[in-house]
Amino acid sequence: MACKTLARLCHEDPVNDGHQEIAAPVVSAVVPLCMIGNDDTGDKLLRLLEECGSTCGNVDTRVVRAAREQTKGLRTALSVLPIYRDGRRGCFFDAASNASFSVDQMIGMFSDLATGASDADESFPPAYGAMIFGYPHLLPLMQGQSLAIVFREARNIMIDGGIIAMDLNGVPDIRFSTAGGLRSPNDLKRDPVIGPALEHVDLLHMNEDELSLLTGCRIYDSPGSEQEDEFMIANAADLFLACGVAIVVITRGSKGSYVACNNADRMHQSPSL
Repeated sequence: MACKTLARLCHEDPVNDGHQEIAAPVVSAVVPLCMIGNDDTGDKLLRLLEECGSTCGNVDTRVVRAAREQTKGLRTALSVLPIYRDGRRGCFFDAASNASFSVDQMIGMFSDLATGASDADESFPPAYGAMIFGYPHLLPLMQGQSLAIVFREARNIMIDGGIIAMDLNGVPDIRFSTAGGLRSPNDLKRDPVIGPALEHVDLLHMNEDELSLLTGCRIYDSPGSEQEDEFMIANAADLFLACGVAIVVITRGSKGSYVACNNADRMHQSPSL
Protein backbone atom coordinates (compact mmCIF):
# COMPACT_ATOMS: atom_id res chain seq x y z
CA MET A 1 0.00 0.00 0.00
CA ALA A 2 2.76 2.43 -0.92
CA CYS A 3 0.21 4.74 -2.60
CA LYS A 4 -1.85 4.97 0.57
CA THR A 5 1.26 5.76 2.62
CA LEU A 6 2.28 8.45 0.13
CA ALA A 7 -1.20 9.90 0.18
CA ARG A 8 -1.02 10.44 3.91
CA LEU A 9 2.35 12.16 3.57
CA CYS A 10 1.80 14.16 0.38
CA HIS A 11 -1.05 16.67 0.35
CA GLU A 12 -1.58 20.38 -0.12
CA ASP A 13 -3.40 21.20 3.11
CA PRO A 14 -2.83 19.83 6.61
CA VAL A 15 -4.83 16.64 7.17
CA ASN A 16 -6.34 15.78 10.53
CA ASP A 17 -6.84 12.02 10.72
CA GLY A 18 -8.48 12.11 14.14
CA HIS A 19 -5.23 11.53 15.95
CA GLN A 20 -2.87 14.22 14.72
CA GLU A 21 -2.61 16.95 12.13
CA ILE A 22 -0.09 16.14 9.41
CA ALA A 23 1.70 19.17 7.98
CA ALA A 24 1.65 19.76 4.24
CA PRO A 25 4.88 18.95 2.32
CA VAL A 26 5.74 19.93 -1.26
CA VAL A 27 3.97 17.10 -3.13
CA SER A 28 0.22 17.32 -3.56
CA ALA A 29 -0.90 14.42 -5.78
CA VAL A 30 -0.42 10.66 -6.02
CA VAL A 31 -1.36 8.79 -9.22
CA PRO A 32 -0.90 5.00 -9.03
CA LEU A 33 0.20 3.35 -12.29
CA CYS A 34 -0.26 -0.40 -12.02
CA MET A 35 -2.21 -3.32 -13.42
CA ILE A 36 -5.18 -4.13 -11.19
CA GLY A 37 -7.11 -7.31 -11.95
CA ASN A 38 -10.84 -7.76 -12.28
CA ASP A 39 -11.34 -9.62 -9.02
CA ASP A 40 -12.30 -9.06 -5.39
CA THR A 41 -8.71 -8.15 -4.47
CA GLY A 42 -8.67 -5.50 -7.21
CA ASP A 43 -12.01 -4.12 -6.03
CA LYS A 44 -10.70 -3.88 -2.50
CA LEU A 45 -7.46 -2.21 -3.59
CA LEU A 46 -9.29 0.43 -5.60
CA ARG A 47 -11.73 1.04 -2.76
CA LEU A 48 -8.90 1.54 -0.26
CA LEU A 49 -7.08 3.94 -2.58
CA GLU A 50 -10.22 5.93 -3.33
CA GLU A 51 -11.23 6.11 0.32
CA CYS A 52 -7.77 7.43 1.10
CA GLY A 53 -8.11 9.84 -1.81
CA SER A 54 -11.39 11.18 -0.49
CA THR A 55 -9.78 11.74 2.92
CA CYS A 56 -6.51 13.27 1.75
CA GLY A 57 -7.83 14.72 -1.49
CA ASN A 58 -4.84 13.61 -3.52
CA VAL A 59 -5.10 10.04 -4.90
CA ASP A 60 -6.34 9.77 -8.49
CA THR A 61 -7.23 6.29 -9.75
CA ARG A 62 -8.65 7.21 -13.15
CA VAL A 63 -5.66 5.94 -15.12
CA VAL A 64 -5.59 2.52 -13.45
CA ARG A 65 -9.36 2.22 -13.72
CA ALA A 66 -9.14 2.86 -17.48
CA ALA A 67 -6.35 0.27 -17.83
CA ARG A 68 -8.39 -2.24 -15.84
CA GLU A 69 -11.32 -1.87 -18.22
CA GLN A 70 -9.04 -2.76 -21.14
CA THR A 71 -7.64 -5.94 -19.55
CA LYS A 72 -10.52 -8.20 -18.57
CA GLY A 73 -9.91 -11.56 -16.92
CA LEU A 74 -6.73 -10.70 -15.00
CA ARG A 75 -6.10 -11.39 -11.32
CA THR A 76 -4.53 -8.79 -9.04
CA ALA A 77 -1.00 -9.48 -7.89
CA LEU A 78 -0.70 -10.18 -4.17
CA SER A 79 2.26 -9.87 -1.79
CA VAL A 80 2.62 -10.99 1.79
CA LEU A 81 5.50 -9.26 3.62
CA PRO A 82 6.26 -10.77 7.04
CA ILE A 83 8.21 -8.43 9.31
CA TYR A 84 10.79 -10.27 11.42
CA ARG A 85 11.77 -9.40 14.96
CA ASP A 86 15.08 -7.85 13.88
CA GLY A 87 13.25 -5.41 11.57
CA ARG A 88 13.91 -7.25 8.31
CA ARG A 89 11.16 -8.52 6.07
CA GLY A 90 10.43 -11.40 3.75
CA CYS A 91 8.30 -11.48 0.60
CA PHE A 92 5.84 -14.08 -0.70
CA PHE A 93 4.48 -13.02 -4.09
CA ASP A 94 1.85 -14.06 -6.65
CA ALA A 95 2.63 -12.14 -9.86
CA ALA A 96 -0.80 -12.59 -11.51
CA SER A 97 -1.48 -9.43 -13.60
CA ASN A 98 2.10 -8.22 -13.12
CA ALA A 99 3.33 -11.12 -15.26
CA SER A 100 1.77 -9.51 -18.35
CA PHE A 101 2.21 -5.82 -17.43
CA SER A 102 4.15 -4.49 -20.42
CA VAL A 103 6.25 -1.46 -21.32
CA ASP A 104 3.66 -0.43 -23.92
CA GLN A 105 0.92 -0.47 -21.28
CA MET A 106 2.99 1.65 -18.91
CA ILE A 107 3.85 4.15 -21.66
CA GLY A 108 0.14 4.27 -22.53
CA MET A 109 -0.52 5.31 -18.94
CA PHE A 110 2.11 8.02 -19.27
CA SER A 111 0.28 9.28 -22.37
CA ASP A 112 -2.99 9.40 -20.44
CA LEU A 113 -1.29 11.50 -17.80
CA ALA A 114 0.32 13.87 -20.26
CA THR A 115 -2.62 14.36 -22.63
CA GLY A 116 -6.06 12.80 -22.38
CA ALA A 117 -6.62 12.93 -18.64
CA SER A 118 -5.50 16.53 -18.27
CA ASP A 119 -7.55 17.60 -21.31
CA ALA A 120 -10.68 16.00 -19.87
CA ASP A 121 -10.36 17.64 -16.48
CA GLU A 122 -8.36 20.80 -15.81
CA SER A 123 -8.02 19.79 -12.16
CA PHE A 124 -5.89 16.80 -13.18
CA PRO A 125 -2.22 17.76 -12.56
CA PRO A 126 -0.57 18.54 -15.94
CA ALA A 127 2.95 17.69 -14.76
CA TYR A 128 4.59 15.56 -12.11
CA GLY A 129 7.66 15.71 -9.93
CA ALA A 130 8.65 12.12 -9.20
CA MET A 131 8.09 8.49 -10.16
CA ILE A 132 8.52 5.70 -7.64
CA PHE A 133 9.00 2.35 -9.40
CA GLY A 134 8.73 -0.78 -7.29
CA TYR A 135 10.03 -4.33 -7.59
CA PRO A 136 11.40 -4.78 -11.13
CA HIS A 137 12.43 -8.36 -10.29
CA LEU A 138 8.72 -9.15 -9.98
CA LEU A 139 7.78 -7.54 -13.33
CA PRO A 140 9.17 -9.86 -16.04
CA LEU A 141 8.23 -7.60 -18.99
CA MET A 142 9.84 -4.48 -17.49
CA GLN A 143 13.44 -5.50 -17.01
CA GLY A 144 16.79 -4.65 -18.59
CA GLN A 145 16.53 -2.32 -21.57
CA SER A 146 12.74 -2.31 -21.23
CA LEU A 147 13.06 -0.83 -17.75
CA ALA A 148 15.45 1.82 -19.08
CA ILE A 149 12.84 2.75 -21.69
CA VAL A 150 10.18 3.15 -18.99
CA PHE A 151 12.42 5.52 -17.04
CA ARG A 152 13.35 7.58 -20.10
CA GLU A 153 9.69 7.96 -21.04
CA ALA A 154 8.79 8.89 -17.45
CA ARG A 155 11.25 11.79 -17.59
CA ASN A 156 9.22 13.31 -20.44
CA ILE A 157 6.10 13.88 -18.31
CA MET A 158 7.89 15.26 -15.24
CA ILE A 159 8.98 18.78 -14.38
CA ASP A 160 12.67 19.21 -15.24
CA GLY A 161 12.84 15.44 -15.80
CA GLY A 162 11.64 14.83 -12.26
CA ILE A 163 13.09 12.34 -9.81
CA ILE A 164 13.08 8.59 -10.50
CA ALA A 165 13.18 6.35 -7.45
CA MET A 166 13.41 2.57 -7.58
CA ASP A 167 12.60 0.22 -4.71
CA LEU A 168 13.88 -3.36 -4.89
CA ASN A 169 12.28 -6.56 -3.65
CA GLY A 170 12.13 -10.12 -4.90
CA VAL A 171 15.83 -10.22 -5.80
CA PRO A 172 16.61 -13.89 -6.59
CA ASP A 173 18.96 -15.80 -4.29
CA ILE A 174 21.84 -15.99 -6.79
CA ARG A 175 25.11 -15.04 -5.17
CA PHE A 176 28.16 -14.00 -7.14
CA SER A 177 31.60 -15.37 -6.40
CA THR A 178 34.46 -13.14 -7.52
CA ALA A 179 38.10 -12.93 -6.57
CA GLY A 180 37.61 -9.57 -4.86
CA GLY A 181 34.38 -10.56 -3.18
CA LEU A 182 32.33 -8.00 -5.15
CA ARG A 183 31.02 -7.68 -8.67
CA SER A 184 32.55 -4.93 -10.77
CA PRO A 185 30.55 -1.91 -11.98
CA ASN A 186 30.63 -3.39 -15.49
CA ASP A 187 29.17 -6.65 -14.15
CA LEU A 188 26.41 -4.69 -12.45
CA LYS A 189 25.66 -2.70 -15.60
CA ARG A 190 25.11 -6.03 -17.37
CA ASP A 191 22.65 -7.25 -14.73
CA PRO A 192 19.69 -8.54 -16.80
CA VAL A 193 17.03 -6.93 -14.58
CA ILE A 194 18.30 -3.54 -13.41
CA GLY A 195 21.68 -3.02 -15.10
CA PRO A 196 20.72 -0.89 -18.14
CA ALA A 197 18.32 1.21 -16.03
CA LEU A 198 20.71 2.17 -13.22
CA GLU A 199 22.05 5.29 -14.96
CA HIS A 200 18.49 6.67 -15.00
CA VAL A 201 17.84 6.12 -11.27
CA ASP A 202 18.08 9.10 -8.92
CA LEU A 203 17.19 7.27 -5.71
CA LEU A 204 17.73 3.52 -5.27
CA HIS A 205 16.49 1.67 -2.20
CA MET A 206 17.23 -1.90 -1.11
CA ASN A 207 17.89 -3.75 2.12
CA GLU A 208 21.25 -5.26 3.06
CA ASP A 209 20.19 -8.76 2.01
CA GLU A 210 19.32 -7.49 -1.47
CA LEU A 211 22.62 -5.58 -1.57
CA SER A 212 24.45 -8.81 -0.80
CA LEU A 213 22.59 -10.75 -3.48
CA LEU A 214 23.20 -8.12 -6.16
CA THR A 215 26.85 -7.32 -5.46
CA GLY A 216 28.37 -10.32 -3.68
CA CYS A 217 28.89 -8.16 -0.58
CA ARG A 218 29.44 -10.36 2.49
CA ILE A 219 27.65 -8.99 5.54
CA TYR A 220 28.66 -10.97 8.58
CA ASP A 221 26.10 -9.69 11.08
CA SER A 222 27.96 -11.16 14.04
CA PRO A 223 29.22 -9.62 17.32
CA GLY A 224 32.18 -7.34 16.73
CA SER A 225 31.70 -7.24 12.95
CA GLU A 226 29.74 -3.98 12.70
CA GLN A 227 32.69 -1.90 11.54
CA GLU A 228 33.64 -4.49 8.93
CA ASP A 229 30.03 -4.73 7.77
CA GLU A 230 29.82 -0.96 7.25
CA PHE A 231 33.05 -1.03 5.24
CA MET A 232 31.65 -3.78 2.98
CA ILE A 233 28.31 -2.02 2.61
CA ALA A 234 30.03 1.23 1.65
CA ASN A 235 32.10 -0.52 -1.02
CA ALA A 236 29.04 -2.31 -2.39
CA ALA A 237 26.95 0.88 -2.47
CA ASP A 238 29.75 2.59 -4.40
CA LEU A 239 29.22 0.08 -7.23
CA PHE A 240 25.76 1.54 -7.85
CA LEU A 241 27.15 5.07 -7.78
CA ALA A 242 29.70 4.01 -10.40
CA CYS A 243 26.77 2.79 -12.54
CA GLY A 244 25.19 6.26 -12.45
CA VAL A 245 22.76 6.10 -9.52
CA ALA A 246 22.58 9.46 -7.72
CA ILE A 247 21.64 8.30 -4.20
CA VAL A 248 21.71 4.78 -2.74
CA VAL A 249 19.83 3.91 0.44
CA ILE A 250 20.49 0.59 2.19
CA THR A 251 18.07 -0.23 5.00
CA ARG A 252 19.52 -2.46 7.74
CA GLY A 253 16.60 -3.35 9.99
CA SER A 254 17.24 -2.43 13.61
CA LYS A 255 20.67 -1.03 12.66
CA GLY A 256 19.17 1.87 10.71
CA SER A 257 20.20 2.84 7.19
CA TYR A 258 23.29 3.57 5.12
CA VAL A 259 23.03 6.39 2.55
CA ALA A 260 25.59 7.08 -0.20
CA CYS A 261 25.48 10.05 -2.59
CA ASN A 262 27.14 10.53 -5.96
CA ASN A 263 29.21 13.55 -7.00
CA ALA A 264 27.92 17.02 -7.91
CA ASP A 265 28.05 16.32 -11.66
CA ARG A 266 25.64 13.42 -11.32
CA MET A 267 23.34 15.41 -9.04
CA HIS A 268 23.18 18.23 -11.61
CA GLN A 269 21.96 15.77 -14.23
CA SER A 270 18.70 15.65 -12.27
CA PRO A 271 17.83 19.29 -11.51
CA SER A 272 14.99 18.28 -9.18
CA LEU A 273 17.51 16.73 -6.79
